[in-house]
This record gives sequence, C-alpha cells and structure tokens, in this order.
Amino acid sequence: MRESLRQSYLTAMGITSWVPVEPLPHAAQLYLTEPEEAEPEALVAVERPEAMAEQNDASAPVQAQQAETSSAASRTPAAPLLAALKSGQPLKAPAPEVQSPVGEEPAAIPVEAVAVAPFYLQLWMAGPCALLIEIADPGLEKGTPHFALLCDILRAAGLPVTPRLQADFRWPLSRNPQVARSAEAASEALQAFMQARLEQSDVVSIGCFGALTGLLVEPDPQSAAALCGREARPEQLVAAWFSADLQGLMDSADEKARLWHLLKRVMPRWQDRA
Repeated sequence: MRESLRQSYLTAMGITSWVPVEPLPHAAQLYLTEPEEAEPEALVAVERPEAMAEQNDASAPVQAQQAETSSAASRTPAAPLLAALKSGQPLKAPAPEVQSPVGEEPAAIPVEAVAVAPFYLQLWMAGPCALLIEIADPGLEKGTPHFALLCDILRAAGLPVTPRLQADFRWPLSRNPQVARSAEAASEALQAFMQARLEQSDVVSIGCFGALTGLLVEPDPQSAAALCGREARPEQLVAAWFSADLQGLMDSADEKARLWHLLKRVMPRWQDRA
C-alpha cells in the first residue's frame, strides 16, 4: 500500500501516532532515529542552541516530505471514501470516467426511435389523380357517408366520381416485434409502396386524406400532420396535396373550406390534360 494512502486511512480512523510491533515490509521509514535515541538528542539541543538550529535544518526535509505526503493524501482518489468513513455514510464506488480520444468530441447518445401506432391506408384511382386515404379498417365501402363525401369531392374537382380501389397499406408490415416500427421506417415503407403502385400509372397528382398520409413526405409524425392544406413533392413521385381525413371533413366546415381553396390551386393539373 502506498504510504500516502496508508496515512490517509490512519487519519480517517483517528490514529495520529503509532509504533509497529514488528517492522512492516516495504513500509517507508518515517523516523530517522529510534524513540529511545530522541531523548539524548533533545537534551543536547537544550544545552547547545547551535545544535538545535542544525537539528531544525536537518528536519526541514522531513517536514517538507510529510507536508507533501499530506497534500498527496488529499488528492488521492481515496479521499472521498475517507470522508464518507468519517461521517458514517455507506461507501459507494466512484463512477468510471469515459475519456474521449484527443481531438474528438464525445459520442452522442442515440435517441430511441418513436414507434408509430398501427394505421391503415387505401390507394384509390380517380382518372389522372391518385387518392391516398387514411381510414379505419376494413376501409371505404360504397353506400357509407365517407364514400359519398369522397364522391362529392371528386365531382367538385372535376374528377371521375367512380373511383377504383388500387391497393391498401397496413402498418406495421409485420407482427414480428423485432421489425422496426419507427416513423422513419413507416415513411420509407409508404414511399416504396406508392412508387411500386404508381410506376406504370399515368397520374399527374396525388390527393392525400389524413394526417398519417404526410409520412409520404415527412418521416416525423408532427411534420407530417403539419402538411394539411399544403402541397409537397414526395421522392420519385408526382406532387401531392394534403387534406384532413374524411371524418374530419364531415365534422368541420372549416376543413371543407380549406380543402376547396387547396383544390382550386391544384385542379389545373388534370383539367389542362382534358
């Protein structure tokens, strides 16, 4: 054990002086003379003041060494443990410090990807316009209020009022819990789905109904929901316009007005083809 660490432990236990019964192996010698030899030297120092001055000069290196030992003990890693030992608190192992290589910044802690709740989309074709609709499973059915509202929107936009179901998209793609279910994974899967379904189609626009359809452009759910009432260009696809879902349009007159203003901007895309 290092001498500085041993002295620190002795100080923490309240032991200010001690004499070993037997010589300790590898222990530093702190006494220059034996205790019984100290008394005659003290008497000589009293009789001869110059001898006392010489003794003080000789003990100066020893005192400096003891001061350095005490300072090293305060800097030793065991100092917090000794303080806890004095106060009676339980000892805790210090947390290891992780040092980064010189010239490199600490590695950023990865943030866990936010999973997206299961949802269901349907892809319908209405002439030169594709419709991506967020709807509850099993989807749109003829004769329902949602289907009637969709037909009214198509009629107002100058599109065929008899849309055709092309395909559906269910998220997550697999029930396997090991498959990624983050918003970024859902965005990539939706883009691949639309690119494959519209590769051979001659569409000029994509109408998206529902907040989650924004994942076609934005991998972040909040940014995807903010696309409502706006236009955006998905990767490797034609431009798309985004609206509230059919239920939201049925419940809010403001959403209907918002959709109509959006349609007036995008309708020239397919009207010019007629």
